[in-house]
Amino acid sequence: MIIDFLYCIDFPRKTDSLETSDKIIGWLLCSHNIIDIKIAESIENGFLLEYWNDRPDVALHFKDFPNNGKCGFAIVATKDPINLKTDIGLVIEIEDPADAHKNVAISLDLSTSTIQSVEVDDDEVMYNDAYKKTDEAFMTTLKKHPWLTIRMDITNKCNLRCIMCHYKEEEIYSQPVKAITADELKHKLQDIAPYVSHIMLSCGFEPLMSKHFHDILNMLHTNYPHIEVAFCTNAMLLNSKVRKSIIEKDVAQVLLSLDGVTKNTVEKIRVGANFNKIISNIMALRDLKRKHNRNSPQLFMDFVLMNSNIHEASAFVEFCSILGINMIDFRHLVGNIYFSEHDEMMGNNKAKYNYYRQLIIEASKKFNIDVRLPDPFETTSEYIPEALLPIVDLSEFNAISPDEQTENVINTPEPIRNNGHESDFAFLSGASCLRPFNEIMIIDQEKILPCAYYSTPMGYLDEENTLYSIFLNDKYKKVRQRKMHARFDHNCLNCPIKMNLLPEEVAR
Repeated sequence: MIIDFLYCIDFPRKTDSLETSDKIIGWLLCSHNIIDIKIAESIENGFLLEYWNDRPDVALHFKDFPNNGKCGFAIVATKDPINLKTDIGLVIEIEDPADAHKNVAISLDLSTSTIQSVEVDDDEVMYNDAYKKTDEAFMTTLKKHPWLTIRMDITNKCNLRCIMCHYKEEEIYSQPVKAITADELKHKLQDIAPYVSHIMLSCGFEPLMSKHFHDILNMLHTNYPHIEVAFCTNAMLLNSKVRKSIIEKDVAQVLLSLDGVTKNTVEKIRVGANFNKIISNIMALRDLKRKHNRNSPQLFMDFVLMNSNIHEASAFVEFCSILGINMIDFRHLVGNIYFSEHDEMMGNNKAKYNYYRQLIIEASKKFNIDVRLPDPFETTSEYIPEALLPIVDLSEFNAISPDEQTENVINTPEPIRNNGHESDFAFLSGASCLRPFNEIMIIDQEKILPCAYYSTPMGYLDEENTLYSIFLNDKYKKVRQRKMHARFDHNCLNCPIKMNLLPEEVAR
């Protein structure tokens, strides 16, 4: 059984530059119910421990833990001051799932004031044996049914400076160009490709900025035809040549990012964008699909919900139905170190979000288009629409014509791919998260994570470590094992999916 602890020393702070202190204040959480806590050798050391202090601030952020609102503690020295360069040992009595009590020993590192995690495995052999059969079944099935998604950026550049994006910062956009070539990508994929069903060529940057974009599509189409190719774009560069490649190289999905239906809203949020050009390009891709009677690429649209644009969200549904969009992802703004306009976050405008959420759902039914949408917030407040909100209509949109398709497109039969589906891996249904089983995230073309929000790398690509070897290494396996047999992983604390910022299910 895995037992997880989180703790933090609030006083003294590391910045206080103290070597000793008469008192330590902090908080401690456990994945199991805590019955009692004692300090190891407390009499000899002259320490007194006080636990169960109120910590509503901790409860707000760590909802997965029992007793999260009363997890504060204080350790007081009754003899000599506490040496902050050493650890303090605790003996913690917990309640296990069988309602039995057991004692677990951990140590608190007093030299840091950041949140620390401790993992205790009280029966590692049994824990490993329990997962062994699952791992064997997973790899056997994966060989028969490719199921992995690879997410990566093929360049580190973008042509816009969106207000909520890291790329608006000079320290980001001024970095030297880093773009992967088709041959380099082919080399990275060569041993993992038989297990891959999907590759996403963009995560945080604009893939159409890469001079290698067309060569990469051609390489994937030629060498790995079973892999579905997708990319996300702001559509500014979705020109005739790109549209030709999308159709001829069988791109499976194009994810389009737009956050409004009017020129003023879109260009205010997406600094550097040209509303008319974006819409014209999307219309041309829609018409090219229709001309060649193709189902692919599936067109998805992202809309980042903010205080300044949510009044356009329901009209966005109609807007997308005209553009031939298959699915809309409405998602909350995910805060980051570069974005401090908290009034834009709908978490600070809960009643307003709930009001417009209902309008979005009604529009999705009216125009028969699926939407993914965060759940409503819990609030007793009611929102009354502001009288000064601008009138939203599609007059600007309706005046735009599709861009001319100057590149001749050779139509070929759409591929039939027999890749894996979640139903093939039904034995993983008990996992708390499937991403470590079916995703590989490549950051900066070398750092490997099981998803974009996981805090600990699984490895780094080099001549000795390939995608395949990293996916099968002990670190990756340990994460998969944890998702099957433990409900908590401290590396997932900032997961926006768990926080319902990025919904994965269609709203009904």
